[in-house]
Amino acid sequence: MNAVNGVGRRVFLQGSGGLFIAFSLFGRAEAAEAPQKIGTVHAPPPADRLYAWLAVHPDNTATLFTGKVDVGTGTETALAQIAAEELDFPVDRLGVVMGNTAETVNQGPSYGSRTIRYAGPQIRQAAAAGRAALLDLAARHFGTKADALTVRDGVVSVKGAPGKTVTYGKLVDGKRLDMKIGASGTSFGMKVAPQAKPKNPADYTVIGRSVPRKDIPGKILADFTYIQDVRVPGMLHGRVVRPYGVHAKLESVDVSAVKDIPGFVQLVRRDNFLGVVCETEWGAIQAAAKLGSVLHPKGPDAYPAKWSKWDGLPPMDRIWDVVRDAPGKTTMVANRGSVDNAMATAAKTLKATYQTPFQMHGSIGPSCAVADVNKERAIFWSGTQMPHEARRDMAKLLGMKPDQIELRWFEAAGAYGRNGLEHAVADAALMSQAVGRPVRVQWMRWDEHGWEPKGPPIAQDLEAAIDAKGNVTAWRHRMWIPTFLDTTLIAAELIGRPDLVGSVGHGLPAITYAYQFENAEVSSHGDGKVALRTAWLRSPAQYETTFAMESFIDELAAATGQDPLDFRLKHLKDPRAIDVLKAAAKQYGWKPRPARGKSPQGGKPVTGRGIAWVNRDDSRVATIADVTVDPQSGTIRVERVVVAHDCGLVVNPDGIRNQVEGNVIQSISRTLHEEVTFDRSHVTSRDWVGYPILRFSEVPDSIEVVIVNNDPKYPMHGAGEPATCPTAAVISNAVYDAVGIRLRELPFRPDRVKAALGRA
Repeated sequence: MNAVNGVGRRVFLQGSGGLFIAFSLFGRAEAAEAPQKIGTVHAPPPADRLYAWLAVHPDNTATLFTGKVDVGTGTETALAQIAAEELDFPVDRLGVVMGNTAETVNQGPSYGSRTIRYAGPQIRQAAAAGRAALLDLAARHFGTKADALTVRDGVVSVKGAPGKTVTYGKLVDGKRLDMKIGASGTSFGMKVAPQAKPKNPADYTVIGRSVPRKDIPGKILADFTYIQDVRVPGMLHGRVVRPYGVHAKLESVDVSAVKDIPGFVQLVRRDNFLGVVCETEWGAIQAAAKLGSVLHPKGPDAYPAKWSKWDGLPPMDRIWDVVRDAPGKTTMVANRGSVDNAMATAAKTLKATYQTPFQMHGSIGPSCAVADVNKERAIFWSGTQMPHEARRDMAKLLGMKPDQIELRWFEAAGAYGRNGLEHAVADAALMSQAVGRPVRVQWMRWDEHGWEPKGPPIAQDLEAAIDAKGNVTAWRHRMWIPTFLDTTLIAAELIGRPDLVGSVGHGLPAITYAYQFENAEVSSHGDGKVALRTAWLRSPAQYETTFAMESFIDELAAATGQDPLDFRLKHLKDPRAIDVLKAAAKQYGWKPRPARGKSPQGGKPVTGRGIAWVNRDDSRVATIADVTVDPQSGTIRVERVVVAHDCGLVVNPDGIRNQVEGNVIQSISRTLHEEVTFDRSHVTSRDWVGYPILRFSEVPDSIEVVIVNNDPKYPMHGAGEPATCPTAAVISNAVYDAVGIRLRELPFRPDRVKAALGRA
């Protein structure tokens, strides 16, 4: 249920027949809580109580509560399948409440392909505890022992007496599941109901089945409520006025310039934060534009909001020097043998440099949030991937206690990293606090493109030694990776208190040393800030590092005249990596041969094939693709993609295929088109012309998915990111196979392809 118009799930359900009703194991307490007032704030439920995870309703429907959220990856359905499996309950009668901090336990943020991996076992244990508790109630009901009962589709029967049945709903009888199930730890490391005994995977009937996603019908029928659709009573509209220079200081603003705009309410200024609040969204748009926040077409000095001059961004053609010179620490990922000695005695050595630019999340729907702040409490409506963390951060920003904050989650129109969603929450918070009424902040396209945190540029140098038999004897991979955790909230910095919030994300770049070379040195240099605000992008850093690693592996195979697949298999010991490579090759119909690497003749389009693989957080993926290169236009078209995917036990096979297809399409876009541009003051690629993405006409004709090692002996791991990683390398390798050029800098735009062909 969605909390639209300020009416929470409790109010709606209680006012529509009591579908969600309080239950006390020790007797009928308050059968239903008092209707939730719009302004009432509730703390998260205790993780050691069953009602924090499950509710059973009189009509024999049920609700799963999870602190995780679904950003389009289908986790709502997959988590429901896990719970339904353990409960022996129909998945289509199991609703899911996600991310609302008053109703869900903090299971950690929803990122890094970690939802199924970490929240799945927590929910499995809670549901197993729920089934045991319900069977205990049924045993009392029938006057027998729990092991004399069986359950199917939420109906309990006495074994050998098919006429003796009772539903879960009848057993609960309008009460709250207040059993203590036990819980310890927090976030990803939380252990729930450790004494509960889950099913034997051999008995699974729901997990492993392609269940239709719960969110799709509403999205298809335009009945789905995104965060952009949320409206609350008395709501005003706000816009932030952005400076011309990224870090410019606000010197003055003439409020008289916007007072006559119909519906104008207030100008909100705190240090360098400047916002306008109006009765209508159009009024807010007009006011912000008049003050100069749009694109400053008349220049930065022609508007009533006066900012200091700031031109601290480096020239774009110097960004790689800035990346390499950025301060930071060096982390050794692998260090074995003696690379220098092996290089000195090698029959052949190769070197290559790979560069990947600033890229943005490019959310189709710009970020949005609603805030209702007063002196006693604050309620937020947001699409953040980190609702419980955002609750904590907003408490710091507003000088409140977390118990005074509640966040009600709605899906946004795209995330895959730290885009503008958290920043829009902070914008709304400051404006609502200033005017004392709910304020909705909808970023505009130029806000999203210009001010969302970007994926950082990364430079990589690789070097390898090869002996006379074509074996790799040494491998050196050096990476310059600026921080992608520069995600303190923009609004907090503008009011002069970035320390109030701190980072809204944690983690390290996913860098792996995959091949078993006798002498190897793999290092990452980074953590320093570089030019623009940065944050996670889908599969942080590993899309870029896989591009370099797997492209260079291909260069070594070509230099020794070996088949690219055989070359990889020869240097791998990980059996699951070998499995995905062989599975992809079988599906593709791979025929062993070295990459052709020949220049095109006659200027006609040429087709080539490429292969690459990755281990992303213990999910293995191998990708093979056919591309067509047009030497005349310089365009690359990806025709066919085969992906073999191993993320262990699969909850929903169709969901995996959905995710692989989405990964492939988005990463093709990043590979062929996407690059943030900027001048000395600000981002210049602030629309879809300046920052093009893949068009429908460019989507491959075929994306084939092979699921590998779908076996209960392997834990459930994630599919939201891994298939992103091999794409750039696959396309680069296929281009070499087609026309004999090496593309080592993203994106592979036509001008770069033609320039490379001219040098071939």
